[in-house]
Amino acid sequence: MNQDYVARCAQLALLLEVSTYPKPGNVDRTHDFKDTRYEHFLASSVGVYPILREAAVGEKRVGELIRRGAEESVEWQSGGNTHFGVLLLLTPLAMAAGACESYHAEEIKRKAEEVMLNTNVDDAIEIYRAFPKAKVKVRREVPELDVMDEKSLKVIKEKKLSLYEILTISASYDLISRELVGGFEKTFRYASLIKNFAAEKSINNAIAHAYLRFLSEEEDTFVKMKFGSEKSKYVLEKAKGIVRGGYELKEIEEFDEELIEEGVNPGSTADVIAAALFIAILGGLRV
Repeated sequence: MNQDYVARCAQLALLLEVSTYPKPGNVDRTHDFKDTRYEHFLASSVGVYPILREAAVGEKRVGELIRRGAEESVEWQSGGNTHFGVLLLLTPLAMAAGACESYHAEEIKRKAEEVMLNTNVDDAIEIYRAFPKAKVKVRREVPELDVMDEKSLKVIKEKKLSLYEILTISASYDLISRELVGGFEKTFRYASLIKNFAAEKSINNAIAHAYLRFLSEEEDTFVKMKFGSEKSKYVLEKAKGIVRGGYELKEIEEFDEELIEEGVNPGSTADVIAAALFIAILGGLRV
């Protein structure tokens, strides 16, 4: 697939996701965080374009591209980590799309799985080096190979652990890792859901409703790590009630205000929805 087309689809996905309202707990065109604003996400979306295009060209390794994407993201804005989680997803997906002659979801999915399975120790080291560059705030200690511990790099090199092998470990507690080693199952499922929603709703509502559906099915990693299991389960159950009630706007807005006031931001959910949007746009979804 043409690399410019792939990169444009990825960039549009980032812009549409952050612009969607209401999206309970996250930055959108009506809500900012204290240190990270809507315009920071816009600037980052523009800044990472060359990396997304390089990914589609397919001549660089996934770890290097993600690390460089993290660097470009923070180079273009002062709001800290805006897109690291979604870059982890979009980079192998863009590499896969660029390797396909045309859009076939199953082929892209298969090639993205291959990208991850073929990662090596260098990819793993690049990702670990990307965390401080992306200004990612790690909320708690992890069982092993902590990204904030320099000793982890020594262990990775000694054991020659690939990025895929490390993500298999973190998949037990991290939603993005589960997608990366699980064949991007939810990304592609929600791409189809967004397209189905968009056939009956505005693109804004299609994305917002897909976001809420995801939130009603999966505990968000960001929420669980920062606020604990009780709060993440509360968020899930609250979202489930809204979905069952037919996505009433007033209920969604009240939920949004509640999470914003408490600083509860389901960032992992937003990352997967942005990746799903990319796949949907690749397949012909238009605003």
